Amino acid sequence: MRTLMLSDHSLIIRGLWGLALALGVAAPSSAHALEPLDGFVASARRQGFDARESRATLAQREGEVSAANLRLLPVLGAQGTLTRNQYEAKVGDKTIVPLNQADLFLTASWTVVDVGQWERIGAAKRTLEAAESRAKVVELDVERAVSRDYYQVVAAEAVREAAGRTLAAAEKNASFVEARRAAGLAQELDGRRAQVEVARGQQIVADATYQVAVARRALETDSGQRPSTGAPALTADLQPEAPLSEWEGRNLDGHPAVKAAAADARALERSATATRASLLPTLSVAAQERLTNATGFQDRASIYALSATAAIRFDVGQLSAANAQERSAEAAKVREERARAAARDRVFGAWHLVRAQIDKARAARAGLVASRLAAETAKQRYEAGTATFLDVVVAERDAFQAEVTRIQADGDLLFSRADLRLAAGGHATDAGRSP
Repeated sequence: MRTLMLSDHSLIIRGLWGLALALGVAAPSSAHALEPLDGFVASARRQGFDARESRATLAQREGEVSAANLRLLPVLGAQGTLTRNQYEAKVGDKTIVPLNQADLFLTASWTVVDVGQWERIGAAKRTLEAAESRAKVVELDVERAVSRDYYQVVAAEAVREAAGRTLAAAEKNASFVEARRAAGLAQELDGRRAQVEVARGQQIVADATYQVAVARRALETDSGQRPSTGAPALTADLQPEAPLSEWEGRNLDGHPAVKAAAADARALERSATATRASLLPTLSVAAQERLTNATGFQDRASIYALSATAAIRFDVGQLSAANAQERSAEAAKVREERARAAARDRVFGAWHLVRAQIDKARAARAGLVASRLAAETAKQRYEAGTATFLDVVVAERDAFQAEVTRIQADGDLLFSRADLRLAAGGHATDAGRSP
């Protein structure tokens, strides 16, 4: 009879341990409610702070180009005056100066030749090109920030699920240990330790919930879109990227950051040329039509005048300013070279980071498998009476930490792949191993 009772109790123990193990180390199961990354990136491009600021700056540069072009168009003017003269002047029946004099002046002027203004238009266009490239750089930066926030949300949700399973397992363990203690098979100390694990699990869940809230808020702020609840399963591909030579073989001169630096250098060169060109002669023409009741000796109420003006202005200060702008252009060319080198280094670093993250993710998965096996072994040995409950506690803590490490490694790997594509001037969601 005694043997039968112990056998029945052993079956109960195995059942409870099996349930606890299933709850504690089962693979994550997430609701696929969170929108895809593409949606958040598109929203950030429409509503994000940086994107809107970039569009406003681009519109400003477009306005500056338009203003520079319009300065070459004819300028029209009209001016009317009414004058009350103290005395009227007449010669015979001709009024030279009326008592109430009315004048209307219609003017038109046009600068036909102004080399300096032509060069300033070219400089404004180069500045606009730089602004357009910088707008694309901002888009890449926005996409990078949103991608980072997105994968942080997915990882935080996965950690919260793992924490919830750990808490549920701790509660089951506490019930199991209490049943075992009631049967005289466990010490009171084991029961206390089980309660401590429950409290610890509650703390872990609270902290994970906080991390989820913060990550979601960051994603909403950067993208302008409120994320839905839940998250997709966090699983990263461990396949390597295309060789580094293929990524570095891309035409990095077409990278927005490099194009912006090159356009800045050209704009400064044109500005220096425009400053020197301001010393060249300018040619302008003008026309004026006067309508008046003070006809004078001509006895004409309407009189026009045409003029052509050639002007030259020699200002030594302009030469000094041009020299300074040329030095600034040389510095801009150095910045262009630096931007090109930085683009190559960015791809180099991002590619090696992906390779390192693949190794870390692979090691984290192996560590998780080993930790789960250790937790299961500890429970089996505790059931057989060859291990203490403390051994079980330590093994379960290690298993949870291994799960968190695996989640972090996979999240970092997913983001590092996205970052590599952004570093090469692509998009975070570009698929495939090739650049």
